[in-house]
Amino acid sequence: MTPQPGQVVFTRGGVPESIHTVHVAMVDGAGEVVAWCGDADLVTFPRSSSKPVQALPLALAVPELPGDELAIACASHAGTPQHLAVVERLLSRSGSTEADLRCGTHPPFDPEAAAALIRWDAAPTPLHHNCSGKHAGMLLACVRNGWPREGYAEHGHPLQVRIRELHADLGGVGLEAVRVGTDGCSVPAFALPLHASARMFARLAAPRGELAPALERVFSAMTAHPFLVAGRGRLDTMLMPLVPGLAAKMGAEAFYGMALRDTPHGPLGVAFKVADGGERARPHVALAVLEALGVSVTPEMRALAPATLQNWTGREVGGVEARVELSWA
Repeated sequence: MTPQPGQVVFTRGGVPESIHTVHVAMVDGAGEVVAWCGDADLVTFPRSSSKPVQALPLALAVPELPGDELAIACASHAGTPQHLAVVERLLSRSGSTEADLRCGTHPPFDPEAAAALIRWDAAPTPLHHNCSGKHAGMLLACVRNGWPREGYAEHGHPLQVRIRELHADLGGVGLEAVRVGTDGCSVPAFALPLHASARMFARLAAPRGELAPALERVFSAMTAHPFLVAGRGRLDTMLMPLVPGLAAKMGAEAFYGMALRDTPHGPLGVAFKVADGGERARPHVALAVLEALGVSVTPEMRALAPATLQNWTGREVGGVEARVELSWA
């Protein structure tokens, strides 16, 4: 089966087994929508793809912050000892400890780190939560801005009010267009039109205005420390070093944001959403989008989204095809 535009199709034995619908928006450095596939007006949650924006109050308040600590504040990290060490260093800057984190607890995403806890008969702590770096950064942003640390994760806290305003400002929409929910780590999650999310990433790709220095620091931190942004074998960490001038951030439920500085079309911000939340489709869409933009897709990049499916014995049992056809403004 040949996918329709905006689809990722998984087949088994030549028979379609799963079909994922995709929506894509692209915005240039001037903030104009230049291309799309599907519904660029779709209102959806970027989830953790918002982290570069959520880290801006930290970047603004602590311009001297080391890049690795700013990267971990933008991260959905895998809970390895390397990740935890940077989170702990960031926490200490605000006089905070893991007891101050309001992100909750889950086992490390990294299989080796999770297995080590089991071997040691140890329980995960809030430090292992993929959002602990973001929360540590939020605590420091509060201290430097003179805001209370208490309640920092609540919707009405000055920090969260400011982060919502930044979504509206960078997204080029009114504040009323930024809908508010609650994320898995308990801070507000903001929903906005897909083109507005792409515009946020376009501002990362081409910083301008009074936020430019902070946006540049976030971009530089993410691209200089791709391992800290995600972890071993994860898409952000694997893709960023393979595409010069790319800052990328995954979000839950198969959202993805990319800030691209060097494309045939100039700097671009890209946001896409796999409508059913099927995260296994995400790397296939990312590569299809890059290819549609004229970015050279190398064999190393292709390996991130194999075109064949294999079973546990290594036998080829199916295939995957993504089709992203862009409509240009």
